[in-house]
Amino acid sequence: MKIEKVSLRLGERPTNDKIEYSRNVVISITGNSNFTTPNPPLASVTTAANDTETASIAAIDGGKNKTATMHAKEAILDNILSQLGNYVEATANAAAAAGGDAQAIILSAGMDFKRPKNKAPLPLAPAGLTGVSIVEGAIDLKWKSVKYARAYIIEISNDITAGGVISTTVPESGARAFYVWSINDVCTKVKFTVSGLTSGTKYAFRVYAIGTAGKGAASIPVVVKVL
Repeated sequence: MKIEKVSLRLGERPTNDKIEYSRNVVISITGNSNFTTPNPPLASVTTAANDTETASIAAIDGGKNKTATMHAKEAILDNILSQLGNYVEATANAAAAAGGDAQAIILSAGMDFKRPKNKAPLPLAPAGLTGVSIVEGAIDLKWKSVKYARAYIIEISNDITAGGVISTTVPESGARAFYVWSINDVCTKVKFTVSGLTSGTKYAFRVYAIGTAGKGAASIPVVVKVL
């Protein structure tokens, strides 16, 4: 059974929003058959919300002591709501163990449950890879940016004399695939200069995008002769 977690998001709520949220929770739990013995008592939540509201109004003039009092009252409200959230969470999961719907029970309390974060997919293969040699012993590479990419791996092959084959592992049919590849560098931009190459030699390059989900497919290789 999946254990559901209550999400109060108290740190994201402005004071006035937190007060209204507290009151909505009290209304939602009052008379709710899922919660027969709220802990802390709902009266404590209402009192803490009212105290925070009073202190917030008093602090409008910006007085240092009044502002400090408001923060203290708000901290008490946060603590009480956190305790109530724990009660709702435990009650919902206990009901789920008996065949109930924990998420629905949590929502019935005017609260929300923690939802899984959307994971970014694997980045696509970088498109538009080109290379040009305008400085002796160096090649300038560039390609189009890839969504979800956090960095790019640049691979190099000088084994082109060994012959190429038609590859089915790169995005476009007919792309040449070379036998020996090695990582040349890693960068975060969509252009990179590879230096220290042998003049008059042809090199092949390909690029991978790396994201939080891992490494995507390789780009179509490009072959460039070094000046």
